[in-house]
Amino acid sequence: MICDGNYNVLKTYYRTAKPNIHSKLTKQCRKLTKLTQEEINASADADEAAAEVCSLLKQFGVRQVSVWGNFDRPGLLSDIKQHARARKSASNVSRMLSMVKDIQNETIKKMKLPQAINIKDLASAFDYVPATGAFHNALTDALALYTVHKAVWTTDIYSCEKFVQLKRARLDKIEADKRAAEQRRKELTLMIPMTDREKEFYSTLERIEDKNDYWRLRFRIMNVFQRMPDEELFYFIVLHAPRRTKLTPVSKYSPAKYEGGDVREFSRQDFDSILLDEISRKLPVRS
Repeated sequence: MICDGNYNVLKTYYRTAKPNIHSKLTKQCRKLTKLTQEEINASADADEAAAEVCSLLKQFGVRQVSVWGNFDRPGLLSDIKQHARARKSASNVSRMLSMVKDIQNETIKKMKLPQAINIKDLASAFDYVPATGAFHNALTDALALYTVHKAVWTTDIYSCEKFVQLKRARLDKIEADKRAAEQRRKELTLMIPMTDREKEFYSTLERIEDKNDYWRLRFRIMNVFQRMPDEELFYFIVLHAPRRTKLTPVSKYSPAKYEGGDVREFSRQDFDSILLDEISRKLPVRS
């Protein structure tokens, strides 16, 4: 849909296109978009539809096509590649692609949101209701984006109670997710209880950075144990220039991949030796 600088709607356009490859709609695609296979079978090539779009863009002097999220550009690029494989021109699709700009991040920043929210939820917060009653239709979503952009740049969005509630709910969810992730991390880190050697060693750590290093490395070890429950023997690999460490099962070790690295073997039963030695290496030398 095309609007002027004052958000007056000048033109709307809608047309389906038939893919050159994989033109059969999946069940999920039909459910999401409400498109039918008959519509797609009767549709023209995407470059033909793009030619009409480019004509409209030229007619109204449009210099930028705004989209929400990093989906449209990869989608158009994929379409161009499919045309090339089919030995068909995609010059109009390419022209469209050159004008596409993802405005999601700048809009999210303007709304002072901590992360992206889908266009459906945002538009609904500003009382946009699709004429068809459903989102994930190209024209519907374009009109939803228009509604969001107009609200953000021309109104006081914080006077909109639905938006305020949406933002509060998102912040609460982020905080809850952080707490849940931290709890899962703690549980995994202590999946195997601390050994007596660990407890004695940990009690000697004075600096908070040393304690943090200890827990980070223990988490890495427990994480690889959990991801690979059938493995018993592992390698602790130290690579140099710059110094960095890797953990890998012995069965998956590749000398070429870790060429020049120092390798130590450990098992699920004696992992604490690797843990304590590595943390001890970082401790300040006492005079």
